[in-house]
Amino acid sequence: MEDKTKTPWDDGLITEDEFETIFNNPEFKRLFILLPEEEQHKILKNSAPKKSKMANTLDKLAKYLESSWFRSTALAQAAKYGLDEKEADHFAKIWKYKI
Repeated sequence: MEDKTKTPWDDGLITEDEFETIFNNPEFKRLFILLPEEEQHKILKNSAPKKSKMANTLDKLAKYLESSWFRSTALAQAAKYGLDEKEADHFAKIWKYKI
């Protein structure tokens, strides 16, 4: 019998505290990124209603990573959440994901 790791998104939602936990936990980041992109997007969108702190953080990350002028600033902010450049780009892509 395989032991399934309990994750913050098992219920399909992530609280703001769980959001930061995922970013700061390499195993949770890895497991989340392994989910199908559509599922990742759905979890983020369902967890971050418009105007919430989490939505604003993801909006800014996605916006500033696209800008050559602000990219380094966005990456520095992402690093504070425990994300490297590849992970930051991934989460920004998933947040903007068009289904």
